[in-house]
Amino acid sequence: MALDQDSEAAKAAEASAQKTADGATTGMADAAPSPLEQELARREALCEQAERVAGEKDWHHGSADLRRLADEWRSLRRWHDPREDALWKRFDAAREAFYQARDDARDDARKKKEALAAEAERLAGSTSWKQTAARMREMMDEWKAAGTCGHEADEELWQRFDKARKAFNAAREEDYARLEQARAQAKAAKERLVEEARKAAVTSPDWKGQEWRAASQRMKDLMARWKEAGVADRADNDRLWEEFTAARQPFFDAQHAHYEALEAAQKKAADAKRALVDEARALAAADDFSREATERAKDLDRRWKQLGFAGRELNDTLWEEFNTAKEGFWDKKRAFGEARHEEWRQRTQDAIVRRQKRISDLQQQADRLQERLNNAYATDHVEEMQDRLEQKLDLIDKIKAEVEDIKSRLD
Repeated sequence: MALDQDSEAAKAAEASAQKTADGATTGMADAAPSPLEQELARREALCEQAERVAGEKDWHHGSADLRRLADEWRSLRRWHDPREDALWKRFDAAREAFYQARDDARDDARKKKEALAAEAERLAGSTSWKQTAARMREMMDEWKAAGTCGHEADEELWQRFDKARKAFNAAREEDYARLEQARAQAKAAKERLVEEARKAAVTSPDWKGQEWRAASQRMKDLMARWKEAGVADRADNDRLWEEFTAARQPFFDAQHAHYEALEAAQKKAADAKRALVDEARALAAADDFSREATERAKDLDRRWKQLGFAGRELNDTLWEEFNTAKEGFWDKKRAFGEARHEEWRQRTQDAIVRRQKRISDLQQQADRLQERLNNAYATDHVEEMQDRLEQKLDLIDKIKAEVEDIKSRLD
């Protein structure tokens, strides 16, 4: 760049000198430009170069270029011409603009790098490996784009920034190593679980509810251990999951078939029990308490006991309905029997009352006969009255015996 600028400066100086010479030729035919005019033209060219350097903001080469231009400026003769002072102010303003912009840029770079170093130090302890690693790469690009803040400051901030990045990378590598070990352990554990699942999937057609429940619990335990085993590499994990699922499937197929058949049997039993409920309700509503109806009611219980389980939700409900209908018949039968018994008791008590009244009447008749006998004469048919008295007394004893017998049966 310095060589290009020298060449351009030379061309500019020659052009300025030529312009001055042309002006002089116009004014005075054969007059050459004066040394002052030539050096003013050279200083003009140096100002233009300094302004171009300030505008390019190439801090590494620009500073050297400005020093070279300043050295060249100082090498020129001092004419004490006011125009020289004006050009110097212009030249110096370009230099000041360059150095001010450089200082501002370095200050901005320092702030950016300090922020990046602080952020890297905060992220050094992060365990969000993927997200943080991506951010670290972005921060490196931002670091490069931030520019320089001076050699010493650059080096100090870089040490902080790089140390934090290395700490994060080391922790990530260590975690990846632990993860690889855990994946290997998970793979071995899941391979064992696949074998256990194959053995646990064997079933028997003779199994009852307890055996099925125990086998189902074993499958749940295997699934829980599978989840606790951790995660292997994706390829191994997917393959082992397919093997584990295939190993358990025979059990689930057999379990499904078993419960499907069980459900069908329970539905059949439920339908039969509903029919018995309806039959018990019809029997209770008929008000028929004959021996035949009673035997039918007893037979309902025998038939109910022969039916199977109707399912957890229905079995108790159907039993309550059946028992209510059945007891309805027996309650009505008992009420009917009690009514008949009460009617019999009433008739029996009425019979006792009638007999007791007859005894009272007979006793009165016997008493009158006895009184007549006591006052009778031999000619008053004494023997006939005595026979009649004895008959009445015998009848009284007979009726009393009947009353006692009826009372015993009543009690």
